[in-house]
Amino acid sequence: MSHPLARDLAVSVSPLGPETTCAEVFSRLLAEGDLMHIPIVSDGRPVGLVSRQDFMLTYVRMYGPEIYGRNPITCLMSETPIVVEADSTCEEIGPRVFSSDGTSGLQGFIIVEDGRYLGLGLAANLMRVTADILLARAEELERQRRRAEAASESKSQFLAGMSHELRTPLNAIIGFADLIRLELFGPIDPPRYLEYAKDIHGSGVHLLTMINELLDMAKIEAGHFDLHEDEVNLLEIGYEVIRMLRQSLLTARVALKLDIREALPHIRADEQQVRRVLVNLLSNAIKFTPAGGGITLSARENDAGGIEMSVRDTGIGIPEDKIAKVMEPFEQVENSFTRTRAGTGLGLPLTKAMVEAHGGTLTLSSVYGKGTCACVCIPAQRVVREEAVAAA
Repeated sequence: MSHPLARDLAVSVSPLGPETTCAEVFSRLLAEGDLMHIPIVSDGRPVGLVSRQDFMLTYVRMYGPEIYGRNPITCLMSETPIVVEADSTCEEIGPRVFSSDGTSGLQGFIIVEDGRYLGLGLAANLMRVTADILLARAEELERQRRRAEAASESKSQFLAGMSHELRTPLNAIIGFADLIRLELFGPIDPPRYLEYAKDIHGSGVHLLTMINELLDMAKIEAGHFDLHEDEVNLLEIGYEVIRMLRQSLLTARVALKLDIREALPHIRADEQQVRRVLVNLLSNAIKFTPAGGGITLSARENDAGGIEMSVRDTGIGIPEDKIAKVMEPFEQVENSFTRTRAGTGLGLPLTKAMVEAHGGTLTLSSVYGKGTCACVCIPAQRVVREEAVAAA
């Protein structure tokens, strides 16, 4: 970053020549109320500087008594001074004193109590007190920021610790429920117990997913989100994710279309995170698309040389003023349809964090009642080009 130079401070003020009369200078100062100094220049070279304050004091001292000496002071005073009550705050006084005309700060202001004169207020004192107030507020905001960061760090550590303590017994519950569900040691009698085992297994898997999301969010907030990069084939991952979600699609009675060209370039990314991005976006689309609707998963190269992946659905959509809200952790847009869909409200924030960890962006566009499109943009520097591979 370059340091500011004197030329950066230069203010364009028309100079006067040394032959200019004092009457002309006086007239200019009267006409330009915010002009504090006038440079005196001869043949482009400075020869002096006129200060408004010094000039006025000298001019008045020389000619004032002759002109105004016998007149009452009312002929020279301001008839509309700024008058403030003694219990007014500095924040209330400031806008009145430092008005746009630029003169009030020079004139000062009068302080009254119950309408009677109490004292004179000076702009310099007001500026000093205001600066002290702003400094104190800045220090308090900094203390609050540090407390918030400490609280956030404590929360993240607590979530990470609790998630670990919960996942260990939960994995055992899921494992044993799976053994019972699959009847590995013989048939279950009565059969109702088998249904209970399936419910326990399904609930355990759902709870484990929620805990993993909380743990991932804690890692992201703590800045411990690492990528394990490799060359990723988006077409293969697309087919894999569709196979994973086939049962969900059948249950929801929603059709899914894959629109990814076989010639689409590979990308360098964390394959597990890319898979999770697609799973999260497609799961959201399935969850909020009524039966009979459709979803399209597509990927293509954009004009900047990057890759754009989009998940477009014909679901319930999101109101325009709520789109930013659903991108925040633990936030959900409530309506009669979404209240029947369980979730932590972490799917989209986690997806956004995973995309941004790759240097990409996640954007949502939606028309309420007609559908939503989630678009992931992967930057060009992550696209693997054949010529680059050949050169290596």
